[in-house]
Amino acid sequence: MLSARLVWAQDIGLVLNELVDFPEVKVPTRRFSNPDEIGREDIEAAAAECRSLWGLGSGPIPDVALAVENAGVVLVREETGVSQIEGLSAWSEELGRPFVYLAADKDNGFRSRFDAAHELGHLCLHRGIERPTERERHNELERQAHQFAGAFLLPAESFTADVRLPVTLDSLLLMKQRWGVSVAAMIMRLEALGIIDSEEKTSLFKRRSSRWGSKSEPGDDSRKPERPRLLSRTIELVASSGVLPLEHIASHFGLSARDIEKLVGLPANYLDGAADVFELARLKPPRSGALDASEAGIAAKILPFAKRQ
Repeated sequence: MLSARLVWAQDIGLVLNELVDFPEVKVPTRRFSNPDEIGREDIEAAAAECRSLWGLGSGPIPDVALAVENAGVVLVREETGVSQIEGLSAWSEELGRPFVYLAADKDNGFRSRFDAAHELGHLCLHRGIERPTERERHNELERQAHQFAGAFLLPAESFTADVRLPVTLDSLLLMKQRWGVSVAAMIMRLEALGIIDSEEKTSLFKRRSSRWGSKSEPGDDSRKPERPRLLSRTIELVASSGVLPLEHIASHFGLSARDIEKLVGLPANYLDGAADVFELARLKPPRSGALDASEAGIAAKILPFAKRQ
């Protein structure tokens, strides 16, 4: 079901791509054909290249969703009703553009940032690797995407400089607010960087579970999930400019108005009214030949990665 909705999001992108210039794709990819070829150094280098290419510096990233969309990734975030799945990602061969689909069910801003970075890891590292059927191979791809997310959100040098020794849960709670990353994710990153060993990691996780339980942490409600902007503001742009009247949008895309609103992040019943415009994409210059209804239904090949649980 979620893969199908990702395809619908791509269909929306295909139509809008005829009308606007989306941000240029700036997602560095590695052409690995096997996860065994990917080492820790490769993962760290890919994460550092993303930060450098996007001009993010070495500190905390204020808005991961905005950074991803500015790099040309189409981001979708909606409630799914499927609690086991937190994200999907794919490269659209038709558009030459990556798509990321995030589940909004848990409404945790810290987790959502990590999920977005995790899917970015798949896009950067695993584009040339076929979807695995063996559980062990699937788990290895997930582990590598987790490592990428840690390296992307918590760069080695700057993050290490913030760490107080000995590491405590209270000190990590303070860092959680600064870096926008959960205590659990920081513990994993500390072990990956060699700041703590496996025994210290296990001890911290046991204390974390004893104090807070395993599913939540203090301060989880202090950061709202970051919202995608690109698709919603693009539809606002084409509607307000008269290129595609609001009342014709649903029929033009061949989807229900409610599905479009959910997929692109518009308010409920928006397509029955109007709203202010905030421009991210730019309208394409006029060209001969209007987009007809047949173009709106173009099918596209999409290659989803394995579901993450």
